[in-house]
Order: sequence, then C-alpha cells, then structure tokens
Amino acid sequence: MSLSLCVITKNEEKNLSRCIESAKNIVDEIIIVDTGSTDRTVEIAESYGARIFYYPWNDNFSDAKNFAFCQAKGSWILTMDADEALSSVDKYKILPLLDNEDIDIYLFHTLSYMGSSPGVDTASNLNIRLMRNHKGYQYKGAIHEQICNVNQQLIDKRKVKIEDIIVYHYGYLDKAVAEKNKAGRNMKILERLLREDPEDNFHLFNMGNEYLRLREFEKALEYYRRAYRKFMPGLAHSPKLLLKLVMTLEALQMYEEELEVLERGLSCYPKFVDLEYLRACLFHKQKKYTLAIKGFKRCLTMEASPLHLRNINEVEGYRSYYALGEIHSELGDHEEAYDYYLQAIKAKPNFYMPLYRIAENLLKRGRNMDETKAALEKFFGKNLNAGAYGKLGDIFFSIGRYDSAYEYFLSAYEQMEPNPNIYYNLGMCQLYLKHYQEAYQWFEKIEGGRCCEDAVYRMALCEILSNHIENAERFIQLTPDHAYNKRSLVYKAFKNLAVGNPCGMLSDDKEESNAYVPIIFTLLNDLLKISAPEIFEKSLQLLNLIENDEVLLKLAKLYYCHGYYRLAYQEFVRSIQLFNKIDREGLRLMENIMDLSTGFTI
Repeated sequence: MSLSLCVITKNEEKNLSRCIESAKNIVDEIIIVDTGSTDRTVEIAESYGARIFYYPWNDNFSDAKNFAFCQAKGSWILTMDADEALSSVDKYKILPLLDNEDIDIYLFHTLSYMGSSPGVDTASNLNIRLMRNHKGYQYKGAIHEQICNVNQQLIDKRKVKIEDIIVYHYGYLDKAVAEKNKAGRNMKILERLLREDPEDNFHLFNMGNEYLRLREFEKALEYYRRAYRKFMPGLAHSPKLLLKLVMTLEALQMYEEELEVLERGLSCYPKFVDLEYLRACLFHKQKKYTLAIKGFKRCLTMEASPLHLRNINEVEGYRSYYALGEIHSELGDHEEAYDYYLQAIKAKPNFYMPLYRIAENLLKRGRNMDETKAALEKFFGKNLNAGAYGKLGDIFFSIGRYDSAYEYFLSAYEQMEPNPNIYYNLGMCQLYLKHYQEAYQWFEKIEGGRCCEDAVYRMALCEILSNHIENAERFIQLTPDHAYNKRSLVYKAFKNLAVGNPCGMLSDDKEESNAYVPIIFTLLNDLLKISAPEIFEKSLQLLNLIENDEVLLKLAKLYYCHGYYRLAYQEFVRSIQLFNKIDREGLRLMENIMDLSTGFTI
C-alpha cells in the first residue's frame, strides 16, 4: 500500500520543513498545492522532491484540498497543514493501519500549542488525517471542512476509526495567529456562509471560536448562544460548543449561566472530564471550597475522556492536583497543599508552577532559606546545569528572594555563553536589592536582543536612584526618537519629579494617555519592588500628568499584588468615588481584603 502526503500552502517557509521532515520517512510521495506563496515555500518544497501544483485561492479550503487529492497517486492519503508535524514516535504507527481492509478513514489526535511558545498549554481535537484514495472521499464546506463521499450520501461509520496518534499543531501560537491574521481570513469566509444560511449551527459555532480567539467575549457569546439554542448532543462539534460556551461565560463572569451549561453538559456527556474540571474551577473561584475539592478529586478518579471529548489536556492528572494544592494553600493548610503540589510534579515533571508554590509553601511553614533551596534543588537532580540554575533563579525571583535568585542566576552565568537575558536577570536582582551600581554594570553588558532597550531604561533608573541625574538624562537621550518616545518622556518626567523640578502634562488626550499607562505602571511596579517609599510617593505624581480615569483602579490592583491591602482598599474606594470606576476583578479583590481585614483596620 502506498501513501501520499497532501499539504496546502501559502507563505509557509517558516513551517513547511518541519511538516515534511515529520512525515517524509513514511510517505511515498509529497503533494504540495500552493495557493499563492510569495516567499520561499515552493523552493523548500522542491528541495524535498515534492510534486508541486498551483491552485488559485478562492476562499474555499475544501476546493484546494480536493484538488490536492486528485493529484495523489497513493492508495492512501495523509492530509496535514503546513503548520503541523507528526509525533516522531507515533508516525511509525501509521503504516500498519494501511493494511486494515475494514477501515477507510482514520482520525488522529491533534495537539495544538497555545500561548507564546510550545509548552504545557495545549488544546486537543480530533481530525481526519488518513483516508483511502480513489474511493470517492472528499471534503465539503469552505472552512472547517467535513469529509463526505460523492458515491454515497452518508459515510459508513463502521469504516471510520479513531487512533491515538498525535499531530502537533503550531498555528494557534500567538505569533503565528498575529502574522497570518487567521481570524480575519476565517471570519470573512464564515460571514459569507452565514449570509447564505444564518442558522447553520456549525458555522455559528466556528464564528464564536474566531471571536473567542480574539478575546471579544461578548461577540463570541452571541454566536455560541445562537448555536446553543438548537443544541443536539449527537453532533460532532456539540461537546466543543459546550466547552467554548463555558469558557466564554467564565471570561464574562456570568457564573450562574455557566453552571447551568456545565450541569447540562455533564448530563449529556458524563465522561467529559473537562466539564467536571471546569465546574470544580468555578466552585473554586466562588470560594465554594468543599464542592471544588470534591470536583477535583472526582476528576482524579475518572478515566481520561474519550478522544472526541478531550480538549483541555490532563485534567484528570496534574491540573487537578495543582488546583487542589492551590485550594489548600488558600485555606492555610500548607502541608496538604505541599503534598498536592508534589503529586502535580510527579504527574507532569516539566510543569514547573508547583515549584514556585513549593518555595512559598516551605518558607511559610518556617523552613529557613538553606533548607528551602536544598529542597528545591532536589527536583533537578544531583548535577545542576545552567538551565536548572536559571529556573531556580526564576523561582526565587518570583517570590521576592532576590539575593538567592542572584546566586542561582550567577551560577547559570558561570556555566553558559554570554547571554543578554542572564545579564538582564542579574541586573534586575541587584536593582531590587538596591545595589544600583552593581545592577548598572550588568545592564551595561547588554548590547543586543529583546531586553536591550529595557536595560537602557533600567540603567537610567539606577542613575536616578543613585542621584546621578545628569547621567540618567544621557541614557534617556540614547533611546530611539527620545524626543517623541513615550517611554523616554515618562522617564524624563520621573527624573524631574525625583529632584523636585516642575513637570508639564504628558498628555491631556484620553486616547493618547492610554499608551502611557502601562509604561508608568511598569515603573511604579519597579519602585514598589525596590521599596523606595519616598521616591515612590513622588513618582505617583506621574498619574496626574495623563488623562485616564482608570489609574486609581490600576493603582489599587498594583498595591494588592504587593500585599499593601489597606492602601489597595483605599484606592478602590477613591476610584469609585472620583471616577465611578470598578470592575469585577476589583470587587473580588475588595472582598478578599475584607476577608483578610481581621488583622488591620480598613
């Protein structure tokens, strides 16, 4: 039996090699159908000996894929996107499947990486990957295409099988989504389809997904609700519809409706562990701790969901252990929390968040720093390398133990090639330890990379805090377009405030002021970590130099993050009184402060 790989491409020079490399050893031919690339995509395909065809893009994925299938000579077709790759282990499970005379179509497990880089954050889907050629199978639908058979009305389900073979998908990483503008492309197609059939359940669901990806939750909810009105458990996308609807309601903090959907979902799909997990998360957020604990423990006793019901990976494992650790930590039961964090690490050794919590946990339980460091080091084995030292540095930096973090970063520095990131980390530790000249020297070593500009401003900050005002001015002028650069203008204003000089408005335009807000609050955050109260008080005047009615709300949240709960509460109240500004998160934090207020007077 021969196997053809079919891939549709357009400007995929960053991805195509990874895709082809993952499959080239098991396929007999590679079919590339290009829909208009202007980069090196075709050249890369040629280097692999692919058969290349051209198809003008017509806003219809099915047409392009069906054209590719027509070119395939193999007995079977393996269909992949250019931003995907077969698991290096699982791909060798594919060839034996070709000899099964009873099956025509195989679905594989697609694992989509989410966030900024491939890692722990993933989502799961089932997708058709393998099908017999020359049997009339083809796609229909302009987007999120479905398989059909031109020779018969319905696919014989007995000829369809799910295999636990993983295909990694890189197309939902933040950078890839932004570069490709996938949401814009997809929504254009879906809008056309919904004009033709406004109540198509599948298209409504997919339009909701695009808005959810853009974090436009109100619009996503509108489309999900329209699809949910005609909810039918038997439809293939219905479990995902429930899941996405729940996530949207969660983002909008519509908890009552969220619980109703969760309850209905679990009645329809009792083995859907994701929904059990999300219900427990909801109870946790609502501080219904007993119900939340029962829910997460129930997840741990359930078998992994069937592949067609799986989206949030490993909810029956490390995620529930970690959640139980978080609950017991909030309840002050640090020993129980510690045990659950350990279980989370055992279940997922490359999941490092429990280590951050364990460090906090041990210190809260009265362990001294040497004991805490020894306990954390054990998780990395006997021989610590630069990566382990760097991670340990991150852990102790995150809990404000900058002296210990500095020691670990220094050990990483001694074992690795010159690296701007390690210089920057060492400089930040020294800055927060108030060793301004030592911090300056580390920042000075940075000559390139993403943190270079940050380092220049941190050097200016070091000079201001050391009262070397003229040097600070020189560094500010080194930055690109310093006369118009908003960050430069903020630092100039801060420099003047620090020495008691007058400052003019940065902006009295509300829209323009929005650009200043994150710059000012990054600076305020640094000053709070440095614990320089006198100069922090002066820096607060920066908030009067812009026109923004959310600054007190943001200041309150900043105080809260640093444990200044009384100040946080006062700023929340001032935000309400002066600007009538509060949000759901602010209300929740005020409630938390009230719960903690037994030790002080608000």
